[in-house]
Amino acid sequence: MDRISAYAYCGFDVPAEERFQKIKEAGFEKVAVWCHTDYNTHSGISEYEQFKYVREQGLKVSYAHAPTKFAPYLMNKYYGAKDAVKTHKVYLKGAKEQGVDIVVMHLPEVTKTVIDNVTEIAAFAEDVGVTLAVENLTGEAPFDELFNEVKNISFCYDTCHALMFGDTDGKMAERYMDRLVTTHLSDGDGKKDCHFMVGDGVFDFVTLAKRLKDGGYKGDFVLEAFQSAEYADISEFLQVGKQRLERIFG
Repeated sequence: MDRISAYAYCGFDVPAEERFQKIKEAGFEKVAVWCHTDYNTHSGISEYEQFKYVREQGLKVSYAHAPTKFAPYLMNKYYGAKDAVKTHKVYLKGAKEQGVDIVVMHLPEVTKTVIDNVTEIAAFAEDVGVTLAVENLTGEAPFDELFNEVKNISFCYDTCHALMFGDTDGKMAERYMDRLVTTHLSDGDGKKDCHFMVGDGVFDFVTLAKRLKDGGYKGDFVLEAFQSAEYADISEFLQVGKQRLERIFG
Protein backbone atom coordinates (compact mmCIF):
# COMPACT_ATOMS: atom_id res chain seq x y z
CA MET A 1 0.00 0.00 0.00
CA ASP A 2 1.71 3.19 -1.18
CA ARG A 3 0.06 5.37 1.50
CA ILE A 4 1.85 3.61 4.37
CA SER A 5 4.81 5.61 5.67
CA ALA A 6 7.33 5.52 8.54
CA TYR A 7 8.79 8.29 10.65
CA ALA A 8 12.53 8.19 10.01
CA TYR A 9 13.73 8.21 13.62
CA CYS A 10 11.40 5.72 15.39
CA GLY A 11 13.51 5.75 18.57
CA PHE A 12 16.40 3.56 17.45
CA ASP A 13 19.87 5.09 17.74
CA VAL A 14 21.40 3.59 14.62
CA PRO A 15 23.37 5.44 11.93
CA ALA A 16 21.10 7.53 9.71
CA GLU A 17 22.08 5.73 6.51
CA GLU A 18 21.23 2.37 8.10
CA ARG A 19 17.90 3.69 9.39
CA PHE A 20 16.69 4.69 5.94
CA GLN A 21 17.92 1.39 4.55
CA LYS A 22 15.95 -0.55 7.19
CA ILE A 23 12.82 1.43 6.39
CA LYS A 24 13.16 0.47 2.74
CA GLU A 25 13.90 -3.17 3.56
CA ALA A 26 10.75 -3.34 5.68
CA GLY A 27 8.73 -2.55 2.56
CA PHE A 28 7.91 1.11 3.12
CA GLU A 29 7.77 3.30 0.05
CA LYS A 30 7.51 6.57 1.98
CA VAL A 31 9.21 8.18 4.94
CA ALA A 32 8.60 11.23 7.14
CA VAL A 33 11.58 13.38 8.12
CA TRP A 34 12.24 15.93 10.87
CA CYS A 35 14.34 19.04 11.07
CA HIS A 36 17.78 17.90 12.20
CA THR A 37 18.09 20.49 14.98
CA ASP A 38 15.22 18.95 16.97
CA TYR A 39 16.13 16.17 19.39
CA ASN A 40 19.25 15.20 17.38
CA THR A 41 17.01 12.59 15.78
CA HIS A 42 19.21 11.86 12.83
CA SER A 43 22.63 11.57 14.46
CA GLY A 44 23.25 15.25 13.81
CA ILE A 45 22.97 15.07 10.03
CA SER A 46 21.37 17.92 8.14
CA GLU A 47 18.03 17.87 6.37
CA TYR A 48 19.87 17.76 3.07
CA GLU A 49 21.75 14.60 4.10
CA GLN A 50 18.42 13.05 5.05
CA PHE A 51 17.08 13.73 1.58
CA LYS A 52 20.24 12.21 0.11
CA TYR A 53 19.48 8.94 1.92
CA VAL A 54 15.82 9.19 0.93
CA ARG A 55 16.79 9.38 -2.73
CA GLU A 56 19.41 6.63 -2.45
CA GLN A 57 16.78 4.24 -1.07
CA GLY A 58 14.17 5.23 -3.65
CA LEU A 59 11.79 6.52 -0.98
CA LYS A 60 9.27 9.35 -1.19
CA VAL A 61 8.68 11.91 1.57
CA SER A 62 5.25 11.91 3.22
CA TYR A 63 5.98 15.15 5.03
CA ALA A 64 8.79 17.08 6.66
CA HIS A 65 8.39 18.40 10.20
CA ALA A 66 9.27 22.02 10.85
CA PRO A 67 11.62 22.77 13.79
CA THR A 68 9.63 22.66 17.02
CA LYS A 69 12.05 24.57 19.22
CA PHE A 70 11.05 27.86 17.57
CA ALA A 71 7.32 27.27 17.98
CA PRO A 72 7.00 28.89 21.46
CA TYR A 73 8.27 32.19 20.06
CA LEU A 74 5.23 32.39 17.78
CA MET A 75 3.14 33.43 20.78
CA ASN A 76 5.34 36.45 21.51
CA LYS A 77 4.24 39.68 19.91
CA TYR A 78 7.75 41.08 19.89
CA TYR A 79 10.64 39.05 21.30
CA GLY A 80 11.67 36.19 19.02
CA ALA A 81 8.55 36.15 16.89
CA LYS A 82 10.11 37.60 13.75
CA ASP A 83 12.97 35.11 13.91
CA ALA A 84 10.54 32.23 14.45
CA VAL A 85 8.46 33.26 11.44
CA LYS A 86 11.60 33.68 9.35
CA THR A 87 12.89 30.24 10.39
CA HIS A 88 9.64 28.58 9.35
CA LYS A 89 9.80 30.35 5.99
CA VAL A 90 13.39 29.21 5.42
CA TYR A 91 12.43 25.64 6.24
CA LEU A 92 9.38 25.76 3.96
CA LYS A 93 11.49 27.05 1.08
CA GLY A 94 14.11 24.36 1.66
CA ALA A 95 11.47 21.65 1.87
CA LYS A 96 9.99 22.76 -1.44
CA GLU A 97 13.43 22.67 -3.05
CA GLN A 98 13.70 19.03 -1.95
CA GLY A 99 10.32 18.15 -3.46
CA VAL A 100 8.37 18.01 -0.20
CA ASP A 101 4.63 18.68 -0.55
CA ILE A 102 3.60 18.82 3.14
CA VAL A 103 5.28 20.45 6.13
CA VAL A 104 3.92 19.84 9.65
CA MET A 105 4.36 22.39 12.43
CA HIS A 106 3.68 22.65 16.16
CA LEU A 107 1.87 25.54 17.81
CA PRO A 108 2.50 26.57 21.44
CA GLU A 109 -1.17 27.54 21.86
CA VAL A 110 -3.73 29.54 19.92
CA THR A 111 -3.78 33.26 20.64
CA LYS A 112 -4.34 36.28 18.41
CA THR A 113 -0.58 36.77 18.11
CA VAL A 114 -0.06 33.13 17.17
CA ILE A 115 -2.85 33.34 14.59
CA ASP A 116 -1.28 36.48 13.10
CA ASN A 117 2.12 34.78 12.84
CA VAL A 118 0.69 31.54 11.45
CA THR A 119 -1.30 33.53 8.89
CA GLU A 120 1.96 34.99 7.59
CA ILE A 121 3.69 31.58 7.54
CA ALA A 122 0.72 29.91 5.83
CA ALA A 123 0.61 32.59 3.14
CA PHE A 124 4.30 32.03 2.45
CA ALA A 125 3.76 28.26 2.29
CA GLU A 126 0.98 28.75 -0.24
CA ASP A 127 3.21 31.02 -2.32
CA VAL A 128 6.03 28.45 -2.51
CA GLY A 129 3.61 25.57 -3.15
CA VAL A 130 3.81 23.67 0.14
CA THR A 131 0.83 22.50 2.18
CA LEU A 132 1.31 23.64 5.79
CA ALA A 133 -0.39 21.48 8.43
CA VAL A 134 -0.69 22.06 12.18
CA GLU A 135 -0.47 19.07 14.51
CA ASN A 136 -2.75 18.55 17.50
CA LEU A 137 -0.83 18.71 20.77
CA THR A 138 -3.82 19.31 23.04
CA GLY A 139 -7.59 19.12 22.68
CA GLU A 140 -9.95 20.20 19.91
CA ALA A 141 -11.00 23.68 20.95
CA PRO A 142 -7.94 25.70 19.82
CA PHE A 143 -8.31 24.58 16.22
CA ASP A 144 -11.83 25.91 15.85
CA GLU A 145 -10.57 29.46 16.24
CA LEU A 146 -7.45 28.86 14.15
CA PHE A 147 -9.26 27.28 11.22
CA ASN A 148 -11.92 29.98 11.26
CA GLU A 149 -9.23 32.64 10.93
CA VAL A 150 -6.66 30.93 8.67
CA LYS A 151 -8.20 29.35 5.58
CA ASN A 152 -5.01 28.15 3.89
CA ILE A 153 -3.74 25.84 6.63
CA SER A 154 -4.30 22.09 6.96
CA PHE A 155 -4.32 19.52 9.77
CA CYS A 156 -2.11 16.64 10.91
CA TYR A 157 -3.84 14.23 13.29
CA ASP A 158 -1.69 12.63 16.00
CA THR A 159 -3.43 9.69 17.67
CA CYS A 160 -1.28 9.57 20.80
CA HIS A 161 -1.70 13.28 21.48
CA ALA A 162 -5.44 13.00 20.89
CA LEU A 163 -5.66 10.05 23.26
CA MET A 164 -4.23 12.10 26.14
CA PHE A 165 -7.19 14.47 25.82
CA GLY A 166 -9.95 11.88 25.64
CA ASP A 167 -10.17 11.17 21.90
CA THR A 168 -9.86 7.38 21.83
CA ASP A 169 -11.04 6.65 18.28
CA GLY A 170 -10.50 9.55 15.86
CA LYS A 171 -13.32 11.96 16.66
CA MET A 172 -10.96 14.89 16.20
CA ALA A 173 -9.84 13.60 12.80
CA GLU A 174 -13.47 13.31 11.77
CA ARG A 175 -14.23 16.81 13.04
CA TYR A 176 -11.48 18.38 10.94
CA MET A 177 -11.65 15.98 8.00
CA ASP A 178 -11.87 18.82 5.51
CA ARG A 179 -8.41 20.00 6.67
CA LEU A 180 -6.78 16.61 7.26
CA VAL A 181 -3.79 15.90 5.00
CA THR A 182 -1.60 13.52 7.02
CA THR A 183 -1.45 11.47 10.22
CA HIS A 184 0.87 10.51 13.09
CA LEU A 185 -0.11 6.99 14.14
CA SER A 186 1.01 5.56 17.46
CA ASP A 187 -0.61 4.16 20.58
CA GLY A 188 -0.60 5.09 24.24
CA ASP A 189 -2.13 4.66 27.67
CA GLY A 190 -4.18 7.85 27.56
CA LYS A 191 -2.07 9.49 30.26
CA LYS A 192 1.35 10.17 28.76
CA ASP A 193 2.82 10.92 25.34
CA CYS A 194 3.94 7.31 24.95
CA HIS A 195 4.06 6.80 21.19
CA PHE A 196 3.74 3.03 21.57
CA MET A 197 3.54 0.73 18.57
CA VAL A 198 0.09 0.82 16.96
CA GLY A 199 -1.99 -1.83 18.71
CA ASP A 200 0.05 -1.90 21.92
CA GLY A 201 -2.10 0.61 23.79
CA VAL A 202 -5.75 1.59 24.20
CA PHE A 203 -6.47 3.65 21.06
CA ASP A 204 -9.24 2.25 18.82
CA PHE A 205 -7.58 2.24 15.39
CA VAL A 206 -10.33 0.18 13.77
CA THR A 207 -12.87 2.91 14.44
CA LEU A 208 -10.39 5.55 13.29
CA ALA A 209 -9.92 3.65 10.03
CA LYS A 210 -13.68 3.64 9.45
CA ARG A 211 -13.93 7.37 10.18
CA LEU A 212 -11.12 8.12 7.72
CA LYS A 213 -12.59 5.90 5.02
CA ASP A 214 -16.10 7.30 5.45
CA GLY A 215 -14.70 10.84 5.40
CA GLY A 216 -12.84 10.30 2.13
CA TYR A 217 -9.36 10.77 3.62
CA LYS A 218 -6.72 10.66 0.85
CA GLY A 219 -3.52 11.22 2.84
CA ASP A 220 -0.82 8.91 4.18
CA PHE A 221 -0.87 6.64 7.20
CA VAL A 222 2.38 7.46 8.99
CA LEU A 223 3.82 5.19 11.68
CA GLU A 224 5.18 7.56 14.34
CA ALA A 225 5.77 5.01 17.07
CA PHE A 226 9.00 4.89 19.08
CA GLN A 227 11.06 1.95 20.28
CA SER A 228 9.84 0.26 23.48
CA ALA A 229 11.06 -2.68 25.54
CA GLU A 230 9.10 -5.14 23.38
CA TYR A 231 11.13 -4.28 20.30
CA ALA A 232 14.90 -4.54 20.49
CA ASP A 233 15.46 -4.80 16.75
CA ILE A 234 14.64 -1.99 14.34
CA SER A 235 13.84 -4.37 11.47
CA GLU A 236 11.28 -6.28 13.54
CA PHE A 237 9.81 -3.01 14.81
CA LEU A 238 9.31 -1.62 11.32
CA GLN A 239 7.93 -4.88 9.93
CA VAL A 240 5.39 -5.16 12.75
CA GLY A 241 4.34 -1.55 12.26
CA LYS A 242 3.89 -1.92 8.53
CA GLN A 243 1.90 -5.14 8.88
CA ARG A 244 -0.43 -3.59 11.45
CA LEU A 245 -1.05 -0.45 9.44
CA GLU A 246 -1.79 -2.49 6.33
CA ARG A 247 -4.17 -4.72 8.23
CA ILE A 248 -6.04 -1.79 9.77
CA PHE A 249 -5.97 0.79 7.00
CA GLY A 250 -5.26 -1.26 3.88
